[in-house]
Amino acid sequence: MDLANKLVKETTTMAVYRRLYDLVLSGRFQPGEWIRERELKEMLGVSSTPIREAMRMLVQERILESVPHHGVRVKELSVKELKDLYELRAELEGMAARLAAERGSSTHFKQMENLLNLEQAHGGNTGHATDAIELNNRFHDLVVEAGGNLALKSTLHHLRAGISWIQVMAWNRNKERHALTDHQHRGIWEALVNRDPQLAQARMHEHIWDTISLMLKSRQEDASEQAGE
Repeated sequence: MDLANKLVKETTTMAVYRRLYDLVLSGRFQPGEWIRERELKEMLGVSSTPIREAMRMLVQERILESVPHHGVRVKELSVKELKDLYELRAELEGMAARLAAERGSSTHFKQMENLLNLEQAHGGNTGHATDAIELNNRFHDLVVEAGGNLALKSTLHHLRAGISWIQVMAWNRNKERHALTDHQHRGIWEALVNRDPQLAQARMHEHIWDTISLMLKSRQEDASEQAGE
């Protein structure tokens, strides 16, 4: 294989990887759902090779899981695994907020303010939670970006994918979550603008733990509904 063909192959694989990652992040594929190669070929219009390579990458990142003699499916997290992930996320997001308060620029803070205004406008929208979650994630991305730590940015990016489907279901159940998230984001933003690293870290930490509480409640409600069927 010459260099040009190799680059085309690598580019196609990464494009498929990003698209499949986004599909998982948005909740398009549900926990435990099998990822069928034929379906992806029809959906994405590419050959089997980049699809297989992209799925292998996502298995390595523990977003998908490979089951011998069956195929590949979206990884389903236990309550223990979910708590462990959020325990880690709370610490990392808190660190990101602390760094953002120390290093963030006025441009970063203005971008956050603009996004908060979008969140507030979206609060009255009773549509699907995916849009609100996208705004939520963009706010968190801006906080991480303001902190300037690329390793932290990469770690949180992959950590979020593993919990996206639970986040979608939990937000769909609790419409009040949108307003609470907006309120908590504004509190974090105020601490950042005031250059208060400790307060920014504490408020981010509280925000993340409120989120896990909502998700665990959603899981319990799902389990109760299934038991009643």
